Amino acid sequence: MNIDFHVHGLLSKRKDFNERFFNEEIEYAKQCELNGIIMCEHFNAINFKEIYKYLEENYEYKDHRYLVKGVSVFPAMEVSIKDKGHVVLVGRREAILEIHEKLEPYMNRENLVEFKELLDLADEYGCLKIGAHPFRRGHRLCNHPEELLKRLDAIDLNAKDIFKKGEEEVIRELYELSSKIGVNVITGSDSHTPLQLGGIYTKLDNPCYTIEELRLAITSEDYSIKIEPSLYFRVYTSKILKRYLIARTDYNKDMEFTI
Repeated sequence: MNIDFHVHGLLSKRKDFNERFFNEEIEYAKQCELNGIIMCEHFNAINFKEIYKYLEENYEYKDHRYLVKGVSVFPAMEVSIKDKGHVVLVGRREAILEIHEKLEPYMNRENLVEFKELLDLADEYGCLKIGAHPFRRGHRLCNHPEELLKRLDAIDLNAKDIFKKGEEEVIRELYELSSKIGVNVITGSDSHTPLQLGGIYTKLDNPCYTIEELRLAITSEDYSIKIEPSLYFRVYTSKILKRYLIARTDYNKDMEFTI
C-alpha cells in the first residue's frame, strides 16, 4: 500500500475549498499509484470543515478513512504549536472534528496551543501524532524538549525540505533525530496542488485502514521509503502553480479546473 502522510486538500488555508481541485488531486494520486493519503489540512484553514462536509456528503466512510474513487483518505489536521513547529494528528473522523473544535481558542498566532497540551489531547482521542518537517526554518519542532518529541509516533521526511536543502542533508538530520528520540521516519509530499504528489511516499508492507494499523506499521517498521527522481520537478512546478492560482482574484469554490 503506497501512502502519502502529508497532503493538503486546500490550495491555501486562506482560500476556498474547491471540489474540482480536490478531485484533480485524487486523480493525480491514482496516476501516481498512491493507495492512500493523509488529508492533514491546517487546523486554522478558513474552509477546514467544508472539506469534511464534502467528504461526508459524497463518499463512504469505512474503518477510519473515506473511500474516494479507490483512494483511502484519512482524516487529519496539521496544528501549529507554541514556540514553533507543526504536528499532524491523524484520527477517526469524529476525533479530528472534536479536536478541531477544542482548538478554536488557539487559532491565532499569538495564542497557539502548547506542545504538551496538544499531545495530551491527541492521546485522549487515540490519534497518530506526526512531527511535520521538524527542521524547517521558522517551524523547528526539533527545538522542543526531548521528552515531548519522544511522544510522537513518527517524524516527517518532507518533499519541500528535500527540494530546498537537498536529499542528503535532510535525511542525515532527520535520521539523527529519529535515533535520538526513538521515533521512526515516514514521508510526506506536503502537497497543496496535485502536481506535487508522487515524488515521495511510504510503501507499507500491508494495507492499513485504521489508525491502529497505521501506528503498528510505523512502530514495527513494516514499510519502506520511496523517493522518485521527479521529486524536484514536481515540487518546483507545484510551487509555480500555487503562486499563480493564489494571485488570481477569481479563485474560489466554483472555479473550473483541468490540470
